[in-house]
Order: sequence, then structure tokens, then C-alpha cells
Amino acid sequence: MNVLLLKVTLMPSVIALITLAIRKWGGKIGGLIGSMPWVAGPILFFFILEQGKPFGIYSIQGSMIGILALISFCVSYSAFSRRFRWLPTLLLAYAAYTLTALVFNYLQLNLYVSYALVIVSVLLSLRFYPVPNGPLVSTRRLPFDIPIRMVVATLFVLAVTGLAGILGPKWSGILTPFPIMTTILAIFSHTLQGSTATISTLRGLVIGLLGFTTFLFLQAFLLRDFSVAASFGLAFIVNALINLAASRIW
Repeated sequence: MNVLLLKVTLMPSVIALITLAIRKWGGKIGGLIGSMPWVAGPILFFFILEQGKPFGIYSIQGSMIGILALISFCVSYSAFSRRFRWLPTLLLAYAAYTLTALVFNYLQLNLYVSYALVIVSVLLSLRFYPVPNGPLVSTRRLPFDIPIRMVVATLFVLAVTGLAGILGPKWSGILTPFPIMTTILAIFSHTLQGSTATISTLRGLVIGLLGFTTFLFLQAFLLRDFSVAASFGLAFIVNALINLAASRIW
């Protein structure tokens, strides 16, 4: 199997389909769709292909830290988007992401505690999520926005998987949920539709983290006894069911 060819064909296709889905179904549903493991799943798959199953399984602990940092990014970007344009908002959100990742990496929590902490963090963030303070701006589109998203996401996957051997499983895992997809969604919705659309999209993504986190958590156990296809398939179904239930609750 030509792994490089798979990387440069799979990721652009996924990004294009997600973008079209968000345009069709709007912010909240788009955020839920975007929170599915479209990027993290392939990255974990490539870790396993190139580094082996033990590497992939061990990276999941780091992924829990990365998800905590992702929650921090979403909440921060949503809050600051009400006052600033996209660039200062993005820099502040990245600062929140980095600080969160460093703090929880220092704490050295085990997988079970990390998973529970992520679930609690999602529920708390939804309880106190920033409220939009402006009207929804009509949709505008930049030329070539889908190709831009495709290229950025693909380059990120190539970088993380290419550096996995140097970074090791923990930091590779931490970077797996790095908000590359979320950054793309946030910048384009913020620039083209304003803060209200951005907050709606990112809140939908945070809701979807309940299923996304469970998908990765289950891999730490399913991959020990099942094939990659079976492990991913079973966990993906659980992810989708959780997202469906969460969308009805919130």
C-alpha cells in the first residue's frame, strides 16, 4: 500500500465532503459533523500503519490531553470572536490551547481519569458556553475556499504522521486532535458569517466531542483484540449514536 498516496487522496476528499455538509446543514449540525474523527481517525490509522499498533494505542492517552486543549480552544475562540477579528482571536485561542496542553501533560493523568475529565469539561463548557451577541450575517464564500481547506488539512496530516517517530506516541497523540479542522471552520465562519455563526459552529463541535472522545477511548481497548477496520467501525457507530443523542439534548 502506498501510504503517501493514501494520505494525499483521502484527506482532501474528507475535507471537501465535510465542507459541503456544513454548507447544506448549517452551523450546529456542521459542527457535529466536523467533530467526527475525520482527521484524528486517519492520523491514528497512519500511526498504526507506519509505527505499529502499540504506538497507536499509547498515543490515545496523549489524544485525551489534546481534546482538553481543543475544548479550551473552542471556548476561547467563541468568547473572543465577539470582540475581535479572526487573527487576534485565533492567536488568543491558540495560546489557551497550548497552555491547557502543557498543564495537563505535566499532570500525567491516566487514560481513565483523562477521559472522565474530558466528558466533564464538555458538559461544563456547554453549560457556560459564550452566547452570541450579534445577528447572523448572510453567507459569503471566498473563491477557492474548499481547495484551501483541503491543502491545509492534508499538510497537517503529513506533518504529524511524518514526525511521529521523532515526537513519540504521547506528543503525537496530543497533536492528533490539534484544531486544524476547527481552525479552518472557525476562520471561515468568522470571516464570512460573523461571530454568531462561529459560536454556533464551535458549540456544535464541542457537543460532538462527547462522541469523538469516546471513539478514541474505545480504540485503546478494541485495537488490542480486533482488526483496525473492526475497531474503527464499531467505535464510529458508537460515535455517531452519541452525536445523534447529544444533538437532541442540546
